[in-house]
Amino acid sequence: MNAIPLWVVAGLLGAGKTTLLRRLARATAGQGLAFVVNEFAAVDVDAAAVERAGGQAFVVSGGSVFGRFRASDFARVLERVADGVPALGGDIISPSGVVVEASCLSDPRSLPRLLAETGLDARFHVAGVTAVIDPRLLTWPLLALPNIRGQVESADLVLLNKADVRDERTIEAMQRKLGTINPDARVLRCVGAAVAPSILLAESVRCRAGLVDAAFGCRPDYGCAREWVAFSRPVAQDELALGLDALGDDLCRAQGIVRTTGGWKALAWHAGALSAADAGTQAESSLALIWRPSEDGARHLKRIRRCG
Repeated sequence: MNAIPLWVVAGLLGAGKTTLLRRLARATAGQGLAFVVNEFAAVDVDAAAVERAGGQAFVVSGGSVFGRFRASDFARVLERVADGVPALGGDIISPSGVVVEASCLSDPRSLPRLLAETGLDARFHVAGVTAVIDPRLLTWPLLALPNIRGQVESADLVLLNKADVRDERTIEAMQRKLGTINPDARVLRCVGAAVAPSILLAESVRCRAGLVDAAFGCRPDYGCAREWVAFSRPVAQDELALGLDALGDDLCRAQGIVRTTGGWKALAWHAGALSAADAGTQAESSLALIWRPSEDGARHLKRIRRCG
Protein backbone atom coordinates (compact mmCIF):
# COMPACT_ATOMS: atom_id res chain seq x y z
CA MET A 1 0.00 0.00 0.00
CA ASN A 2 1.46 3.35 -1.07
CA ALA A 3 1.71 5.97 1.66
CA ILE A 4 -0.57 8.96 1.16
CA PRO A 5 1.22 12.34 0.86
CA LEU A 6 0.42 14.78 3.62
CA TRP A 7 1.05 18.52 3.35
CA VAL A 8 0.82 20.96 6.27
CA VAL A 9 -0.18 24.61 5.93
CA ALA A 10 0.81 26.58 9.04
CA GLY A 11 0.78 30.23 10.00
CA LEU A 12 -0.73 32.80 12.31
CA LEU A 13 -4.41 33.59 12.06
CA GLY A 14 -4.88 36.39 9.58
CA ALA A 15 -1.86 35.47 7.49
CA GLY A 16 -4.02 34.00 4.71
CA LYS A 17 -4.13 30.23 5.35
CA THR A 18 -7.87 29.89 4.80
CA THR A 19 -7.74 31.96 1.61
CA LEU A 20 -4.95 29.68 0.41
CA LEU A 21 -7.00 26.56 1.18
CA ARG A 22 -10.10 27.93 -0.53
CA ARG A 23 -8.08 28.57 -3.69
CA LEU A 24 -6.56 25.09 -3.48
CA ALA A 25 -9.96 23.45 -2.91
CA ARG A 26 -11.43 25.16 -5.98
CA ALA A 27 -8.43 24.27 -8.15
CA THR A 28 -8.38 20.60 -7.11
CA ALA A 29 -12.11 19.86 -6.85
CA GLY A 30 -12.84 16.29 -7.89
CA GLN A 31 -9.21 15.17 -7.63
CA GLY A 32 -9.60 13.29 -4.34
CA LEU A 33 -7.70 15.75 -2.15
CA ALA A 34 -8.87 15.80 1.49
CA PHE A 35 -8.52 18.71 3.91
CA VAL A 36 -8.09 18.39 7.67
CA VAL A 37 -8.85 21.72 9.30
CA ASN A 38 -7.47 22.29 12.80
CA GLU A 39 -9.62 25.04 14.33
CA PHE A 40 -8.17 26.83 17.35
CA ALA A 41 -11.75 27.64 18.37
CA ALA A 42 -14.59 25.19 18.90
CA VAL A 43 -16.46 26.32 15.76
CA ASP A 44 -15.84 25.13 12.22
CA VAL A 45 -15.33 28.52 10.55
CA ASP A 46 -12.43 27.56 8.27
CA ALA A 47 -13.76 24.10 7.44
CA ALA A 48 -17.05 25.58 6.25
CA ALA A 49 -15.13 27.98 4.01
CA VAL A 50 -13.16 25.10 2.47
CA GLU A 51 -16.30 23.07 1.80
CA ARG A 52 -18.04 26.04 0.19
CA ALA A 53 -15.07 26.16 -2.20
CA GLY A 54 -15.63 22.51 -3.12
CA GLY A 55 -13.20 20.74 -0.77
CA GLN A 56 -13.83 17.71 1.42
CA ALA A 57 -13.04 18.90 4.95
CA PHE A 58 -12.56 17.06 8.25
CA VAL A 59 -12.31 19.02 11.49
CA VAL A 60 -10.28 18.81 14.68
CA SER A 61 -11.34 21.67 16.97
CA GLY A 62 -10.27 23.24 20.23
CA GLY A 63 -6.48 23.01 20.14
CA SER A 64 -3.41 22.04 18.15
CA VAL A 65 -3.36 18.64 16.45
CA PHE A 66 0.33 18.49 17.38
CA GLY A 67 -0.47 18.93 21.06
CA ARG A 68 -0.96 16.05 23.47
CA PHE A 69 -4.67 16.73 24.01
CA ARG A 70 -5.66 16.67 20.32
CA ALA A 71 -3.07 14.28 18.87
CA SER A 72 -5.33 11.26 19.35
CA ASP A 73 -8.26 13.09 17.69
CA PHE A 74 -5.98 13.96 14.78
CA ALA A 75 -4.87 10.33 14.47
CA ARG A 76 -8.48 9.12 14.36
CA VAL A 77 -9.34 11.64 11.64
CA LEU A 78 -6.33 10.57 9.57
CA GLU A 79 -7.36 6.91 9.91
CA ARG A 80 -10.84 7.81 8.72
CA VAL A 81 -9.42 9.76 5.76
CA ALA A 82 -7.07 6.90 4.83
CA ASP A 83 -10.05 4.53 4.68
CA GLY A 84 -11.59 6.64 1.90
CA VAL A 85 -13.26 9.97 1.17
CA PRO A 86 -16.46 10.75 -0.76
CA ALA A 87 -15.94 11.59 -4.42
CA LEU A 88 -18.19 13.10 -7.08
CA GLY A 89 -21.06 10.68 -7.69
CA GLY A 90 -20.97 9.35 -4.13
CA ASP A 91 -18.18 6.80 -4.56
CA ILE A 92 -15.65 6.29 -1.75
CA ILE A 93 -12.10 6.63 -3.04
CA SER A 94 -8.62 6.54 -1.59
CA PRO A 95 -7.48 10.16 -1.19
CA SER A 96 -4.80 11.42 -3.55
CA GLY A 97 -3.36 13.45 -0.69
CA VAL A 98 -4.22 15.28 2.52
CA VAL A 99 -3.74 18.96 3.30
CA VAL A 100 -3.71 19.85 7.00
CA GLU A 101 -4.47 23.44 7.95
CA ALA A 102 -2.76 23.62 11.33
CA SER A 103 -4.09 25.95 14.00
CA CYS A 104 -2.24 29.21 14.35
CA LEU A 105 -0.04 28.13 17.30
CA SER A 106 0.72 24.61 16.11
CA ASP A 107 4.31 23.35 15.86
CA PRO A 108 4.71 21.07 12.79
CA ARG A 109 8.17 19.90 13.89
CA SER A 110 6.52 17.10 15.85
CA LEU A 111 4.52 15.67 12.92
CA PRO A 112 6.94 12.88 11.86
CA ARG A 113 7.17 11.67 15.45
CA LEU A 114 3.40 11.81 15.86
CA LEU A 115 2.91 9.66 12.76
CA ALA A 116 5.54 7.19 13.96
CA GLU A 117 4.14 6.89 17.48
CA THR A 118 0.59 6.29 16.21
CA GLY A 119 1.67 3.85 13.47
CA LEU A 120 0.26 6.17 10.81
CA ASP A 121 3.65 6.48 9.14
CA ALA A 122 2.69 3.25 7.36
CA ARG A 123 -0.26 5.04 5.73
CA PHE A 124 1.02 8.63 5.36
CA HIS A 125 4.27 10.40 4.63
CA VAL A 126 5.04 14.08 5.20
CA ALA A 127 5.34 15.57 1.73
CA GLY A 128 5.97 19.16 2.81
CA VAL A 129 5.22 22.06 5.12
CA THR A 130 4.16 25.53 3.99
CA ALA A 131 4.33 28.51 6.37
CA VAL A 132 2.06 31.41 5.40
CA ILE A 133 3.30 34.72 6.76
CA ASP A 134 2.00 38.27 6.79
CA PRO A 135 5.26 40.20 7.34
CA ARG A 136 3.58 42.91 9.40
CA LEU A 137 1.96 40.47 11.83
CA LEU A 138 4.94 38.26 12.59
CA THR A 139 7.31 40.49 14.55
CA TRP A 140 6.59 39.65 18.17
CA PRO A 141 5.29 36.07 17.66
CA LEU A 142 8.44 35.08 15.80
CA LEU A 143 10.62 36.46 18.56
CA ALA A 144 8.52 35.32 21.53
CA LEU A 145 6.74 32.08 20.64
CA PRO A 146 8.69 28.84 20.08
CA ASN A 147 5.76 27.33 18.19
CA ILE A 148 5.74 30.09 15.58
CA ARG A 149 9.47 29.78 15.15
CA GLY A 150 8.92 26.04 14.75
CA GLN A 151 6.57 26.69 11.83
CA VAL A 152 9.35 28.52 10.03
CA GLU A 153 12.03 25.98 10.96
CA SER A 154 9.95 23.08 9.61
CA ALA A 155 8.84 24.80 6.38
CA ASP A 156 9.93 23.73 2.92
CA LEU A 157 8.00 26.68 1.47
CA VAL A 158 7.42 30.09 3.06
CA LEU A 159 4.80 32.36 1.52
CA LEU A 160 5.13 36.07 2.27
CA ASN A 161 1.50 36.93 1.68
CA LYS A 162 -0.10 40.37 1.22
CA ALA A 163 3.03 41.62 -0.52
CA ASP A 164 0.97 44.32 -2.23
CA VAL A 165 0.05 46.11 1.01
CA ARG A 166 3.33 45.76 2.90
CA ASP A 167 6.23 48.12 2.27
CA GLU A 168 9.41 46.79 0.67
CA ARG A 169 11.55 47.49 3.73
CA THR A 170 9.27 45.38 5.96
CA ILE A 171 9.26 42.48 3.50
CA GLU A 172 13.02 42.52 2.99
CA ALA A 173 13.64 42.63 6.75
CA MET A 174 11.36 39.64 7.23
CA GLN A 175 13.10 37.73 4.44
CA ARG A 176 16.46 38.28 6.14
CA LYS A 177 15.03 37.11 9.48
CA LEU A 178 13.53 34.01 7.89
CA GLY A 179 16.85 33.22 6.23
CA THR A 180 18.60 33.10 9.60
CA ILE A 181 15.99 30.68 10.96
CA ASN A 182 15.61 28.41 7.93
CA PRO A 183 18.05 29.07 5.08
CA ASP A 184 16.79 26.00 3.17
CA ALA A 185 13.19 27.14 2.71
CA ARG A 186 11.94 28.42 -0.63
CA VAL A 187 10.51 31.90 -0.02
CA LEU A 188 7.84 33.30 -2.35
CA ARG A 189 5.99 36.58 -2.25
CA CYS A 190 2.31 36.45 -3.09
CA VAL A 191 -0.88 38.49 -3.09
CA GLY A 192 -4.19 37.07 -1.90
CA ALA A 193 -2.48 33.72 -1.24
CA ALA A 194 -2.42 33.15 -5.01
CA VAL A 195 0.01 30.26 -5.49
CA ALA A 196 -0.12 27.50 -8.10
CA PRO A 197 -1.31 24.14 -6.68
CA SER A 198 1.73 22.46 -8.24
CA ILE A 199 3.96 24.54 -5.95
CA LEU A 200 1.95 23.84 -2.81
CA LEU A 201 1.57 20.14 -3.54
CA ALA A 202 5.15 19.48 -4.59
CA GLU A 203 6.90 16.53 -2.98
CA SER A 204 9.72 18.07 -0.97
CA VAL A 205 13.09 16.57 -1.82
CA ARG A 206 14.43 17.37 1.65
CA CYS A 207 11.49 17.53 4.02
CA ARG A 208 12.42 20.00 6.74
CA ALA A 209 9.88 18.60 9.21
CA GLY A 210 11.90 15.39 9.36
CA LEU A 211 15.09 17.30 10.17
CA VAL A 212 13.86 19.42 13.08
CA ASP A 213 12.19 16.81 15.26
CA ALA A 214 10.34 17.85 18.43
CA ALA A 215 8.32 15.91 20.98
CA PHE A 216 4.65 16.60 20.36
CA GLY A 217 2.60 18.04 23.17
CA CYS A 218 5.61 19.43 25.01
CA ARG A 219 5.71 22.98 23.68
CA PRO A 220 3.42 25.45 25.46
CA ASP A 221 2.32 28.63 23.74
CA TYR A 222 4.54 31.06 25.64
CA GLY A 223 3.50 34.67 25.92
CA CYS A 224 -0.13 34.35 24.89
CA ALA A 225 -3.43 32.98 26.11
CA ARG A 226 -6.72 31.81 24.64
CA GLU A 227 -10.08 33.18 25.73
CA TRP A 228 -13.54 32.04 24.70
CA VAL A 229 -16.24 34.69 25.02
CA ALA A 230 -19.88 33.54 24.85
CA PHE A 231 -22.68 36.01 24.16
CA SER A 232 -26.23 35.55 25.44
CA ARG A 233 -27.81 38.30 23.33
CA PRO A 234 -27.24 39.83 19.88
CA VAL A 235 -24.03 41.83 19.61
CA ALA A 236 -23.66 45.24 18.01
CA GLN A 237 -20.82 44.66 15.55
CA ASP A 238 -19.46 48.22 15.79
CA GLU A 239 -19.34 48.02 19.59
CA LEU A 240 -17.52 44.70 19.45
CA ALA A 241 -14.99 46.12 16.98
CA LEU A 242 -14.24 49.00 19.35
CA GLY A 243 -13.63 46.56 22.20
CA LEU A 244 -11.28 44.45 20.11
CA ASP A 245 -9.47 47.53 18.84
CA ALA A 246 -8.87 48.65 22.43
CA LEU A 247 -6.74 45.54 23.02
CA GLY A 248 -4.26 46.99 20.52
CA ASP A 249 -1.10 44.99 19.88
CA ASP A 250 -1.98 42.60 22.71
CA LEU A 251 -4.61 41.00 20.45
CA CYS A 252 -3.18 38.49 18.03
CA ARG A 253 -6.45 37.24 16.57
CA ALA A 254 -10.16 36.77 17.24
CA GLN A 255 -12.50 34.45 15.38
CA GLY A 256 -15.94 32.94 15.84
CA ILE A 257 -19.56 32.78 14.77
CA VAL A 258 -21.56 35.43 16.57
CA ARG A 259 -25.24 36.38 16.65
CA THR A 260 -25.12 40.09 15.86
CA THR A 261 -27.90 42.65 15.61
CA GLY A 262 -27.63 42.07 11.86
CA GLY A 263 -27.92 38.27 12.06
CA TRP A 264 -25.45 35.43 12.48
CA LYS A 265 -21.97 36.35 11.26
CA ALA A 266 -18.60 34.62 10.93
CA LEU A 267 -16.33 37.26 12.44
CA ALA A 268 -12.54 37.50 12.21
CA TRP A 269 -10.22 40.17 13.59
CA HIS A 270 -6.72 40.65 12.31
CA ALA A 271 -4.44 43.53 11.38
CA GLY A 272 -6.68 45.99 13.22
CA ALA A 273 -9.89 45.23 11.33
CA LEU A 274 -13.02 43.15 11.89
CA SER A 275 -14.31 41.23 8.87
CA ALA A 276 -17.74 39.62 8.71
CA ALA A 277 -19.49 37.09 6.51
CA ASP A 278 -23.01 35.68 6.73
CA ALA A 279 -23.24 32.44 8.70
CA GLY A 280 -25.89 29.92 9.65
CA THR A 281 -27.52 29.62 13.05
CA GLN A 282 -25.28 28.08 15.71
CA ALA A 283 -25.92 26.44 19.07
CA GLU A 284 -23.77 29.13 20.70
CA SER A 285 -22.76 32.67 19.87
CA SER A 286 -19.07 32.90 20.75
CA LEU A 287 -15.72 34.43 19.89
CA ALA A 288 -12.27 32.91 20.51
CA LEU A 289 -9.35 35.25 21.13
CA ILE A 290 -5.58 34.82 21.25
CA TRP A 291 -3.92 37.61 23.19
CA ARG A 292 -1.06 38.61 25.44
CA PRO A 293 -2.52 39.01 28.94
CA SER A 294 -2.09 42.38 30.64
CA GLU A 295 -3.96 44.46 33.20
CA ASP A 296 -5.25 46.83 30.55
CA GLY A 297 -6.16 43.90 28.32
CA ALA A 298 -8.17 42.26 31.10
CA ARG A 299 -10.21 45.45 31.45
CA HIS A 300 -10.87 45.59 27.70
CA LEU A 301 -11.79 41.90 27.69
CA LYS A 302 -14.54 42.63 30.25
CA ARG A 303 -15.81 45.31 27.88
CA ILE A 304 -15.95 42.74 25.06
CA ARG A 305 -17.89 40.32 27.26
CA ARG A 306 -20.45 43.04 28.05
CA CYS A 307 -21.17 43.45 24.32
CA GLY A 308 -23.54 40.51 24.47
